[in-house]
Amino acid sequence: MWLIAEYRPVTLFSFRSGMATSSGAKTLFLPTPFAIRTALLDVAIRTNGLAAGQTAFTWIKQLAIAVRPPERVVVTNLFAKILKPARDAESAEAMNRTIAFREYAQLEGTLNFAFRLSEEQEGELITLLTQVNYFGKRGSFFQLVAPPHKVEELPDGFVLMDGVYIQGTQVSGQGARTFVAGLIQMMDDWGESLTFAKANIYTDEKIVVGKDRVRKSIVLPYRLLRSSKSFSYYERI
Repeated sequence: MWLIAEYRPVTLFSFRSGMATSSGAKTLFLPTPFAIRTALLDVAIRTNGLAAGQTAFTWIKQLAIAVRPPERVVVTNLFAKILKPARDAESAEAMNRTIAFREYAQLEGTLNFAFRLSEEQEGELITLLTQVNYFGKRGSFFQLVAPPHKVEELPDGFVLMDGVYIQGTQVSGQGARTFVAGLIQMMDDWGESLTFAKANIYTDEKIVVGKDRVRKSIVLPYRLLRSSKSFSYYERI
């Protein structure tokens, strides 16, 4: 069974790729599986408490996630003035002024998520989805359009947010069995070794990239239609 939730973006979306630096923050088009799962876990803890969050962590980690992207995406790129901590200990100022590259995505249309789960978690997942109002970077707000509904089969147009990734010396994940047109984006997801203690920012345990946080190659069905020095316009295939 799949549970489908439809969201409408109400602000510009910005979510830096895990491979980008803070000075060159290129944005992804959509929230990553890592961001989606973490948003659900955050709501579970805020709503039902820390103990309930530990229980929810187990089944959230096992969710299969698919997405149907918005019809169009326009990515605006610009340079912005920012403050960075001074690296020189003898500097007279604690923060230095500099510039950084930033991208913001305008999503046109609705963003649909599909979750494959058992009937035992259906009610709890619906409750969590109705309370999520942003994904990834705080301020990238989304509004749930209608109550989530369930279907037996995944509808056409949805893309599984699972792809090939390298873990140590092993290649894991699922690759497309047929040629899929689109753009590849590297998206983070919870790794098999991720624990609740590591996900908890108030513990000393650290998340290890490549093990607890894996980067998957996801093919999004978009094509570039137009671009200039200040924007890139993509349309869903």
